[in-house]
Amino acid sequence: MSLLEVQGLHKSFGGVQAVQGVSLRLAAGELLALIGPNGAGKSTTFNMLGGQLAPDAGRVLLGGQDITGLPPRRLARLGVGRTFQVAETFASFTVLENVQLALLAHDRATARWWRRASGHRPQDALALLAQVGMEGQAAQPCSALAYGDVKRVELALALAGNPRLLLMDEPTAGMAPAERGALMQLVQRLARTRRMGVLFTEHSMDVVFGHADRVAVLVRGQLLAEGAPQAIRHDARVQAAYLGTGLECSENESHPRLPGNGLAPETPLLTVEDLNAWHGAAHILHGVSLHVARGEVVALMGRNGAGKSTTLKAIAGLLARTQGRIGFMGQPLRGCAPHQIARLGLGYVPEERRIFTGLTVLENLETGRQPPRAWPDGTPAPRWTPERLFQLFPNLGAMPQRLSARMSGGEQQMLTVARTLMGQPLVVLLDEPSEGVAPVIVEQMAQAIRALKAQGVGILLCEQNLPFAQAVADRACVLEKGRIVHSAPMAELARDAAARAQYLGV
Repeated sequence: MSLLEVQGLHKSFGGVQAVQGVSLRLAAGELLALIGPNGAGKSTTFNMLGGQLAPDAGRVLLGGQDITGLPPRRLARLGVGRTFQVAETFASFTVLENVQLALLAHDRATARWWRRASGHRPQDALALLAQVGMEGQAAQPCSALAYGDVKRVELALALAGNPRLLLMDEPTAGMAPAERGALMQLVQRLARTRRMGVLFTEHSMDVVFGHADRVAVLVRGQLLAEGAPQAIRHDARVQAAYLGTGLECSENESHPRLPGNGLAPETPLLTVEDLNAWHGAAHILHGVSLHVARGEVVALMGRNGAGKSTTLKAIAGLLARTQGRIGFMGQPLRGCAPHQIARLGLGYVPEERRIFTGLTVLENLETGRQPPRAWPDGTPAPRWTPERLFQLFPNLGAMPQRLSARMSGGEQQMLTVARTLMGQPLVVLLDEPSEGVAPVIVEQMAQAIRALKAQGVGILLCEQNLPFAQAVADRACVLEKGRIVHSAPMAELARDAAARAQYLGV
């Protein structure tokens, strides 16, 4: 008997058929990867299995028991664990306290008000943290962790319930390549030793083909193919529907920048000099200096937790404490409020997307609208309208009235970029645009960045995906522990295997 048996699941949202007759089997101790392009129905399927959504039709059996439509708390009691695409923890609590809270919930001891939660099974909590490689940070508040480490803590929280079935939605999102492999090797060992079935979604193909026992491919809500990883890798239907054609960038490809921005020929649009930044008492950035010219894409790279996102937030005015100099179009920015910086023409696309889920695509775009801009010499800057943005992102043009809550992760990523462009920016700070989206969507995002570059927009890009950065960037600045440790043309870094291994861990 299979541990998990999914029989003919269906789910619709209005006239949109998100999942159409999906059937799957999963054995104890097995890892099954559920992949597919954005909008294929993966998250909807996960939410039906995890109790967040009730299916319109079909059944879900766990160890032969019908669990269809049960709420998450009842599923947890029956042995179903879950991690989410966007990991969340109690940020003000320590890593250890987060796991202790999970153990309290599992032990049904949350109502014992006369006992301190911090005294509940500390050794068991530390043992769980040791399994995910986080025991050394047990006393750290979760707010101080890098996102990849938050994902590890979330895994420990799921394991606290001693699950028979573990559902993992994008388990390695936000993690460096070496960290991804280490985490999935850990999951493999846990699955084998605990006889725990693991069903996971993932857009990183190295994770899927390197660690899954079997792979199932969803396309438009239907199961397209299922089988061993190598068979799926060479399936022509999967290649066409999911993997796309791959990013292309010749080593000799030039990335011309456009002259005539109204400034002196060598004057950058954005200049950062000796930037220091803090998260609370933690000193994150140490003397970061960089610049971005018109029509130039600069990739800010580095391992997870190196300070890339902190750099963008500091430039955008989102951190309470910074030191150094930040200049935009010759005007100092440090000390300006974020809304003032945005009105000057500096756009920021956060990694977390942060769209208005209760608004339609068009309504989201309208929230970012600002008047057209001009370069200092009076020549008009690029003007972005919904119509132009729909040409840049055809996926959005096909769904202008759709609620953004009903869009896939990749579509939401496109919407976040498009909303920022409605602010008519001259420079865009772009945080991890390829993170957690399918390769086909990654290609479209690369095409959009090239189009922005051709319009003269300067882009500072935070990115861990080296092929993606190579396809769009002119230069690379590598951060390590909050310092710029390597700066070179992008093509040079792509060819330098020693530098990649030393600074990026690839």
